[in-house]
Amino acid sequence: ARPAEPPASPAARAPGSLLAAVVFNWRLWVMAGNYFCIGIIRSCVTDWTPLFVQEEKGLPIAVASRCLCAFEVGGFAGSLLAGRVSDAAFQGRRGPVMCACTVLLCPALALLAWARHPAVLVSVYLLLGALAFPVHVLLGLASRESVPPSAASTAGGLVKFVAQLGASSAGYPLGVFQRESGWNAVLGLLSAIALVGGTAAASLWHAPPSPQDATGSLRGKHASPRRRRDLSGG
Repeated sequence: ARPAEPPASPAARAPGSLLAAVVFNWRLWVMAGNYFCIGIIRSCVTDWTPLFVQEEKGLPIAVASRCLCAFEVGGFAGSLLAGRVSDAAFQGRRGPVMCACTVLLCPALALLAWARHPAVLVSVYLLLGALAFPVHVLLGLASRESVPPSAASTAGGLVKFVAQLGASSAGYPLGVFQRESGWNAVLGLLSAIALVGGTAAASLWHAPPSPQDATGSLRGKHASPRRRRDLSGG
């Protein structure tokens, strides 16, 4: 018969221990900062594209619809590719891919200011989705991997809360800024935000994929006897 999994230790179940694992985890706060930046950029793209395409580019609303569709399609493909790259090329470390994708949003946003032809504009939105969505997906995954399993949902909720704060900033505050400074200033601001987010993600470049991998003890301690034999190669 398969051996039963041992119950979690009292220390692992203690609310104070779970809170400390989240609140005092510097990696989570770095991820939250990056998530805040990505939340602003993604929400700005999805919320303001119809007005941006018509007002700044002088193109019909149908082009805006194609741009948003390309943004989502690029996000789907980019997320799959980013997950595979982080697993295969970086042994499960999410930091390198999150950092690269966030920084590359800067030139992509510059292309958005330059693009005029509908086909070029749609291609730029495809690129934006392929860069923005993977960061969103990997941040949600990395936040849960950076804490013990018993605190995973709490960690995910924390970084998602900060991301929603960023998304809300793309509404009225950004609208006021656009009215006062214009669309090129908005794109410049978003590029600066992407650079800040990428700089934050750079501190996670060498971070191990999970605390179990960092300590080498939790995984073996809480695994079943059969799982411990698998981990030890026996």
